[in-house]
Amino acid sequence: MKKRSRVILGFLLVLVFSMVFAGCSPASQPDSSSKPDTSKEVSGKEDVTQQTVTLRFSWWGADTRHQATLAAMELYSQRNPNVKIEGEYGAFSTFYQKLLTQLAGRTAPDIISVDYKWTHDLMKQGSPFVNMYTLTDKIDMNGFDLDFAKIYGGDDDYLIGLPAGVNGMGYLYNVEFLKEFGIEPNNEWDWETVIENGKKVQAADPSKHLMYNISEHWVYLLKTMLKQINGNTILNDDYSLGFSRDDIIQVFDYIRRLVETGTVPPFEEGVLYENVYADQNPNWLNQNFGIFPTSSSLIPGIAAASDFELDVFRYPVPKDAVDPGILVTPSMFITIYEHSKYQDVAADFIDFFFNDEEAIMILKDTRGVPANEKAKEMLVREGIVPKQVSDMVSQSLTGAGIAENGPSLNPEVIALIKDYIQQVGYLKLTPEQAADEFMKELEALAASLK
Repeated sequence: MKKRSRVILGFLLVLVFSMVFAGCSPASQPDSSSKPDTSKEVSGKEDVTQQTVTLRFSWWGADTRHQATLAAMELYSQRNPNVKIEGEYGAFSTFYQKLLTQLAGRTAPDIISVDYKWTHDLMKQGSPFVNMYTLTDKIDMNGFDLDFAKIYGGDDDYLIGLPAGVNGMGYLYNVEFLKEFGIEPNNEWDWETVIENGKKVQAADPSKHLMYNISEHWVYLLKTMLKQINGNTILNDDYSLGFSRDDIIQVFDYIRRLVETGTVPPFEEGVLYENVYADQNPNWLNQNFGIFPTSSSLIPGIAAASDFELDVFRYPVPKDAVDPGILVTPSMFITIYEHSKYQDVAADFIDFFFNDEEAIMILKDTRGVPANEKAKEMLVREGIVPKQVSDMVSQSLTGAGIAENGPSLNPEVIALIKDYIQQVGYLKLTPEQAADEFMKELEALAASLK
């Protein structure tokens, strides 16, 4: 696609300029590209207060996550007065591109949140993060399932970071909305159940729609359906296609039917909100949508903004599914930048972030059900993990699909998927046309990535 080629070209130019300017920085500027100076390095809790240290910590998410994270950072600084932590946070949609630019210019924060979808590519780029396996003497990892972490964030010798939470996909719904239209939510829905209930809403009130998908969740839908049809990821480990033409036509046809039946709003109406969560979508907040597919970690932020009762049920799984397909992943990894001058202090903060009881009670479940068993047990015992969150994780685990492999998580692959979902969603291409063009482009892209 010409538009997509221009976007990729523009982004490559940004990276080049970032690298050039980074190499031409004035001598008076700190050289963040240098390895840590061990003669001045702060080491562990004993030395944290002996030197003024400023750490940068980056993440994305809803406002509830921002405020909780800032409060935990403040608590750490109160206990360690010489350590200041600066927060860098914003929208998920622009986070990865900004991170790539920072890594190219060696200006990345000391502590970085990394989505599981990026880990494979980042590890191929020289693993620009400290190996967590080397920090077991500085961070208490006893509460983590490192085998689960390794599936998405490492291999036998390297672990990119520690998982902040466990995320499961599911349907979050407005209880009163579904009741109004006589819709019965349960964990036995399949994809045709969605269409049937979408038609029911439209027949009663054409101004309302059963469901809304943000851009990321259209990708999840496509990948989940393909796993359910054939049991494969979209690309195999050898970068060959993990699906047939008939498989992808079936998925594209379903997306078209969602639009044509009014189960979801026309793509033209949703363009302003395709990259924002439900807590910022006025149509959700005004109760014009009944279901918002989401990951469990985002429920607290959405619930805080929604002035109506919410509940959850399982993501659709057909009875004849080859693989149930539901995505169950780490919510994000917390990593340490390899060029941080204060790696030991960053490790000390991460240990505090995950294991300190006061920090756990501040952060709660803003990054999903905690991956750290100690934190999870505390929140469950105190009744802090909302029932909807724990229910969605439990429901998703009953239908967890095969793990996404590196090729299927490549950002360029995801961008291509989004491109063709848009072409089908805007009704510019038929499912057959989209299938032929998508497969041709994906094969070319996969060959270049391989």
